Amino acid sequence: MKISARNCFPGTVAGIKRGAINSEVELALPGGNRIIAVITNESLENLGLKTGSDSYAIIKAPLVIIAKGAQDLKFSTRNVLAGSVKGIRHGQVNAEISLALAGGLTVSSIITEESVKSMELKEGDEVSALFKASSVILAVKA
Repeated sequence: MKISARNCFPGTVAGIKRGAINSEVELALPGGNRIIAVITNESLENLGLKTGSDSYAIIKAPLVIIAKGAQDLKFSTRNVLAGSVKGIRHGQVNAEISLALAGGLTVSSIITEESVKSMELKEGDEVSALFKASSVILAVKA
């Protein structure tokens, strides 16, 4: 699968909570992290997702927020992945941040250079990647 999104995580469906219109799908990733996605019931059926199904979670890098020093905070986002800064690619306006996650996975985020400076972000820092469940796209092999 070739896609333009920087973040594509393989996983196994660990649970599904079906609602009237949308379903919440929990995806277990290698290394113990979990990602929550909210998708329509129609998409759930079209993808054939069931507990134990293999799936991919796709999240565009600009939708991933970086939080530093947030271990004692609770967030309204369903997805909070702890990691360490693996790399920072600086641009004039934005920077690309790569975080090393458990299980050998990497998550990428695009944030402003101003945010990098105000957080004093550097390689090795322990941070969290945050993104909403509605920002996650699920995919399966055809």
